[in-house]
Amino acid sequence: MGGGRRSYASVLKEARNSTHPSPLSGDSTVDRIWRRVKPPVAAIFIHAGAGFHSLGNEKVHLDACAEAARIGMKLLRQGASAPEAVEAAIKCLEDKEITNAGYGSNLNMDGVVECDATVVDHLGRSGACGAVPGIKNPISLAKMILDASSQPLSLRRVPPNILVGLGAKLFAEEHGMAATTNSLLVSRNAKDRYLRWNDDLKRAEAKSSSSNSTPVLRKHASATECEATECEGRQQTQAPTGPGMLAGHAAAILTGTWNEGQPDSPCSVGSVSTPPADFGSGPAPTPRNTPRHASPRTTPPVVPKAADRNPLDFIVPAIRGQGLNLSAKRPTAHKSLSDDPISLAARTAGNAYADGNFDGAVLSDPDIDNQHGDDDDDPDTDKVTDTVGAIAIDLRGFIAAGSSSGGIGMKHSGRIGPAALVGVGSAVIPEDPEDVEQTSVAAVTSGTGEHMATTLASAKCCERLFHGTRRGPGGRNIEETDDQALMEAFINDDFMGHPGVKNQPSTGAIGVMAVKKDRSGIYFYFAHNTDSFALASMSSTERDPLCVMSRLGKSRMVSQGARKIRTD
Repeated sequence: MGGGRRSYASVLKEARNSTHPSPLSGDSTVDRIWRRVKPPVAAIFIHAGAGFHSLGNEKVHLDACAEAARIGMKLLRQGASAPEAVEAAIKCLEDKEITNAGYGSNLNMDGVVECDATVVDHLGRSGACGAVPGIKNPISLAKMILDASSQPLSLRRVPPNILVGLGAKLFAEEHGMAATTNSLLVSRNAKDRYLRWNDDLKRAEAKSSSSNSTPVLRKHASATECEATECEGRQQTQAPTGPGMLAGHAAAILTGTWNEGQPDSPCSVGSVSTPPADFGSGPAPTPRNTPRHASPRTTPPVVPKAADRNPLDFIVPAIRGQGLNLSAKRPTAHKSLSDDPISLAARTAGNAYADGNFDGAVLSDPDIDNQHGDDDDDPDTDKVTDTVGAIAIDLRGFIAAGSSSGGIGMKHSGRIGPAALVGVGSAVIPEDPEDVEQTSVAAVTSGTGEHMATTLASAKCCERLFHGTRRGPGGRNIEETDDQALMEAFINDDFMGHPGVKNQPSTGAIGVMAVKKDRSGIYFYFAHNTDSFALASMSSTERDPLCVMSRLGKSRMVSQGARKIRTD
């Protein structure tokens, strides 16, 4: 069929893959079809965790997001399904040491990497694995479980859609996925963190024994003999709240809770006092400074140099009234920035959301002076990176979402985190066949896992966007047409205001990334109450991913952003 007539599908595929086809460029078959049919638009959205990302490591995090977006988009352009693109993008992040997913994840109290992951397809079906050891890419195992869940079993048995622990590992091996040794999953920085936290717990154990006031949670017979008690030098008080608080996970860690995160910094140099634990043949720990125990800010914050500031931090909120304000203009602080597409390799964050392919507004509090903590904080230290996530829309218009995480540092063996729980870490509201607007919504979250489980965070965010509601007086739903107010209300009312989150000893920290698709376009939203949130987005009409390190301003409790991708 090499010299025969090409099918309509093959010509349309050629039109889709052409960089910038013009309807007036010629009279070829492709051009004639382009006049009649506009190719569908695929899109992918990435986050690499909510927490605190230092200026020194900002480019590393955004490079990881950009690479994941490119990998996912390459598959989407080739006709891959949304779950396949989600798997590929998150797999890329799992292979990055700087993320808390796959290789380099936090270790549990026994010094073992146990990972969580979920993939949810456009019908709301899911595959998930939790607390699984010895698997380098848990997102691929979650996708494998999703695929197998639609295959019939003998005797009318119901296929599982979530597997945990050794059962999940055995399932992977039975289906051809090779397991690996724990030492090959432990990065030098992860080992470093484990050794420091193990020191903390041993000192806490000694303090507890002398005071005989704190109950023992669990005694380990391994090299990590320690107990989950408060750490010496850390106050067990209710986490600070309000605009001046040390936002998100940093506060949770400082008040004695090891969150879904890794306080990890490739830029730091120092030493580790504890002799290395036995992790097999893994690499030696990276020397670094012992983290300081900071308190809520009481001194003037450090303001980054103008050259280091993310251009998006100057953009004022522009969502008001009925949805997105698509006519929003950039302030004068942006006038020196090029409107040409910017390669992430050439600029740390770029002003990609201000490029020509952008249709909509990116939101960020312009008052960002408190983003780097007090004088006791090392501005080159990442206080937390967290659960990673992705949302994809394929050329058929189908949506999918996924999450992956190594979980809380020093967690109890077998602990299941939000990344393994549908409706907590990832959620999808499918399109109803009778819906003329063809609306579907997906959301992925990052933050304090137990609080997100209490609030069913990702499912609730999807519900709010799908129905256009917020929590009103008495907990009743009320209509909300302002998307900015809706996302802010989700964090402040549905999450922070939840009875199971308020007045708890651990801080309620959350970052949420959501996508709503309907006939009018694809709408991307993010919001967080942590110090920072690393994100990227890319459509099939764009050459490069659009990346942002969103940072929390001192005058607001929630920072957020949004964009629209045209599909017509």
